[in-house]
Amino acid sequence: MKAVDLALKAIALALLASIAVTALHDVSQAWDSGYYHLPFAARLGGIVPREAYVLSPANRGRFGGFPLLGELVQGILWRLTGRPSGANLLAFASVPFFAWFLRRSFAVPAHLTVLGLLAVPLVQTHVTSTYVDLPANAALAALLLIAVRAWASPEETSWRRVLGAIAAATLAANLKTLTHPMVALAFVALGARLVQASADRRERVRKVLAMVASLPLLVSIPLKNLAIWGNPYYPVEMRVLGRVLPGIDTPYSSSPDWLDAAPGPVRFACSLLELGVRPFSSADRWTVDQWMPPGSDGARMGGFFNAYVIANLVLLVVRAVREREGPARRTAAAFAALTFATSWMPQSHELRYHLQWMITLVGINLWLACREGAPRIPATPAALGVGTAIATGVVIAVTGAAWVRPSGSTLDELVARRVDRAAIDRIPAGSRVCVRRAPYTWLWASPFNGAKPYVVVEADRAEECADAEDVP
Repeated sequence: MKAVDLALKAIALALLASIAVTALHDVSQAWDSGYYHLPFAARLGGIVPREAYVLSPANRGRFGGFPLLGELVQGILWRLTGRPSGANLLAFASVPFFAWFLRRSFAVPAHLTVLGLLAVPLVQTHVTSTYVDLPANAALAALLLIAVRAWASPEETSWRRVLGAIAAATLAANLKTLTHPMVALAFVALGARLVQASADRRERVRKVLAMVASLPLLVSIPLKNLAIWGNPYYPVEMRVLGRVLPGIDTPYSSSPDWLDAAPGPVRFACSLLELGVRPFSSADRWTVDQWMPPGSDGARMGGFFNAYVIANLVLLVVRAVREREGPARRTAAAFAALTFATSWMPQSHELRYHLQWMITLVGINLWLACREGAPRIPATPAALGVGTAIATGVVIAVTGAAWVRPSGSTLDELVARRVDRAAIDRIPAGSRVCVRRAPYTWLWASPFNGAKPYVVVEADRAEECADAEDVP
């Protein structure tokens, strides 16, 4: 088994190295990357000044209301590396950091976690992008695993785990708004367990008070939005008790026609099974946002690799049935509760928003297999490693290894392909020009096109170009 273990370590290390090179080389071209993640990162990192690139009305609302921790870190990484692809390192870091977390807190060998995560297609496609779904949901999964362990194991929840839960909750809540309901549920579950299980009353009070004291860190963005805009989740318009809270965006809702009237749990189950998605023969079966043309049966569906999902669920159920003692049954019950809650979340079929479910499932199976004294059946750590390596290989083969090797474009290549050089040359120095080239409008900014100073006004519609010359 030592040879198998060494081979698995080598595979995990080689994949991480190749993905790191990819992250530093390929500028993310997924829609949201160019539409707002990279423009926000450029502003927050001081790469493109506010006066050189004027955001569209919609993006001004998003910049004013969205959590921006992710874009701030991306801007810093962009500045440190000197390239916009440096912003990808935030998502890339999610995998080794989650592996470190599982090793530190659950004694899971890091290479098993790396392979277990990269077998999830949406992890593999997001790990070299500027989307914040992966880092936000990795942090949320860490919080959920701490809460699950607190309920499943009779051992005392240590201060290290309590502080880790606070840190994970803070990261998740300030990276993505959609994590807030699950952060709240996990925080309440962990707090309830501390109140119920701690033998030392004073220690129990201290831990709970520490969690309560951290709440301002978790709700600072909604409180700020409530104070400024009168809506905690601005820029999305909300209706609360018959009252309309202002916003420039309507609540996002999109699903295949055949699932339009289906309840959340049905949508979630169909998406886990990847019903209607592209076949395995298509390199586009798994992408960053699971886009398919309007009217397609699998639009925004899938992304967890249906066979991998089923294998992990079967593994957890079999272990729970076979183990009469230990944490397996309580862990399975906790995961069932998590599944029920996730299935009712907004857009439950759009799995990139709910990556925490799959990351938590993978983490649970690795922990249960690697814990001291764990039964060798249904799976040993080595068997899990081999299985996840095979699943990772399937994902790489189906996608043509597009996400684990440099296969995209650098900044210079993108500018050459997406910016009209002749139009740039015609812009008078010091003028204001309106550009409608989403999601590549940011590439027209003056810092990427020579020393000539001019202002780009980003627009989604022609009427937003009132005070600037429209570039045809």
